[in-house]
Amino acid sequence: MINLSVEKMMGCPVVISPMSIKRDWMDETPQGHAYRCFPVGQANMVGWSLSCTEDIRFIWNGVNDTSSETIKILDEKQYLYTGRGQSTISFSTGLVFRSEEDISLLTINPVNSFNPDFETMSSLISTSFYDNPIPLAIKARVPNKEVLIEAGTVIATVIPISLTMLNNTAINLVDYSDIDQKRQKSNREYGEAAQVINQTGKWTDWYRDAVNEKGESVGRHEAKTLKLSVIDNTSFQNNYILEKKEI
Repeated sequence: MINLSVEKMMGCPVVISPMSIKRDWMDETPQGHAYRCFPVGQANMVGWSLSCTEDIRFIWNGVNDTSSETIKILDEKQYLYTGRGQSTISFSTGLVFRSEEDISLLTINPVNSFNPDFETMSSLISTSFYDNPIPLAIKARVPNKEVLIEAGTVIATVIPISLTMLNNTAINLVDYSDIDQKRQKSNREYGEAAQVINQTGKWTDWYRDAVNEKGESVGRHEAKTLKLSVIDNTSFQNNYILEKKEI
């Protein structure tokens, strides 16, 4: 478990919650078919979401430079500014993250969330010493079109990661062994059995359950059920706990 805390400033416009498995485009698939894909569903739920309590509106004139005049925030708000230029607006979240020295905070556009009008830029912050609110940079994607980010829309995902563990890691790239007859036979039988089931419009769920086509265990997931929460101990909110549901 990672030790992570957040100081929430008075008047903070941001809500932080565990990421949800839900995505609008997945809801629109027949019978929610996309939710049966375990790797996608699990990826959706990694980290915490940041959303705003108010609508955000802006428009970009199509020019990419360092000028703050190329993008205009409509309905000015004190936590939004255009000083970065480059077709982006900056968002001061009002959330100061605190972590141990070997943990950093990765901020990304929400996984498997696609918006044609804007995208949140990725960043990596050393939260063991950074004493300011985590910033967001939201980039316009279409010129001369008013962009509306409705209140409650998830605009970013934050994920604590260890660069210490990642540092100096090398991928050992080797030739695929195609002379192992047992391996070839096993992979072929798995693929053929999966194809029969998939052609009926069903899912095998073998990867989810870490079994082969015979129902035999082939390993285990690092964490099949991911539980994240937010415990609100601020003085200007009611205390609450938000917990992620089991996949």
